[in-house]
Amino acid sequence: MTLEQGDLILEILKKVQGDVGIVRREVASQGVRLAAIEDHQRGIMMSIYGMQSDIGELKTRVDRIEARLGLTDTEH
Repeated sequence: MTLEQGDLILEILKKVQGDVGIVRREVASQGVRLAAIEDHQRGIMMSIYGMQSDIGELKTRVDRIEARLGLTDTEH
């Protein structure tokens, strides 16, 4: 291999190394963004679970009120 060929290969490898660095940074950035999305999704799920609990408590209270007022059907 001549000196010119070696220099050409070295330049190509430097470019590839630079491109790999860019890809690594982009992958790391995507990982951070994905983690943020996952955290947001967890927050939404916690809100939904809280609302379901609140709805369950309200249903229990309404059932109790209906029973006190005699608005419920009696089961035989």
